[in-house]
Amino acid sequence: MLPWQQVAWDRIGDIERLPHALLLNGPPGIGKRLFAERLARRLVCERGTACGACRACRLATGGNHPDVMIVRPPEGKAEITVDDARTLNQFLMLTPHLATRRVVLVVDADRLNRSASNAILKTLEEPPAGSYLLLVSDAAARLLPTIRSRCQSLVLPRPTQEEGLAYLRTHELPDPAGLLALAHGAPLRALAWPQDAPAMALRLFASIEAVALGRDSALEATEAWAAIDLEMGLTFLTEIAAALTQAALTGTIARGWQGVQEGRLRALAARLDLEQMVGLWDEALETRGLLSAPLDRRLVWDRLFLHVEPRG
Repeated sequence: MLPWQQVAWDRIGDIERLPHALLLNGPPGIGKRLFAERLARRLVCERGTACGACRACRLATGGNHPDVMIVRPPEGKAEITVDDARTLNQFLMLTPHLATRRVVLVVDADRLNRSASNAILKTLEEPPAGSYLLLVSDAAARLLPTIRSRCQSLVLPRPTQEEGLAYLRTHELPDPAGLLALAHGAPLRALAWPQDAPAMALRLFASIEAVALGRDSALEATEAWAAIDLEMGLTFLTEIAAALTQAALTGTIARGWQGVQEGRLRALAARLDLEQMVGLWDEALETRGLLSAPLDRRLVWDRLFLHVEPRG
């Protein structure tokens, strides 16, 4: 159990009173999937506690419990399809093998496409006896209103700064505060990144700065970033563009950019016009949505850096 999840866990109370459909939502990187997996184990646990010691818990932990199914977007795909939803429905209709309940955990439930969403509505409206559907989402607003209205929502909290740092320090990271700030306070998101992620983000900022000041061209900056993991680079670029836009519009500095980097951020925000910053942000977000498709990295980075080249 992650320390910051204890209050939410206690709120569940008597497992016999758990609703048949539960929507677990909150920001990414805070452990929603781990919480849902533990809840699924509790539903099939021989002691009803997610004890971790009984046969049911061991099977569920290993992904082998016959009464627990995990549904997620297929590898390389952006959506959970109607076929996945139909399989889910059929699974919940079956009689339990070992436990008294059947449980389906849907990871990234906001990526259910419309046909898949419609396919599970009947199950949500008339759940089979002993069936439980746990939906996990970073963006619950993207779910169809008809799905949301048929689920009880449980919002999982972001840890406090102290809780997040304490958790990362147990992993002996060289810069836990920098990682946590870059991950907007989400420890598991921070833990998934390489330890030099804060330094990498600053190097990307320096490349943007060099192009905006005319020291490098977009093509020259692209040479330095074309071999970098594109998803991670786009994540950092989105954060940088958001911080620049925030500084320009509100005069405030995003967490992670305060202190020694604040002067450089303000100076760059003052040099770029709003159209450049918003264009950079929009292009980074749009490209992140296309990561499942084959992309030419050089072309991607060149287009991004072109947004900040000096005008006129």
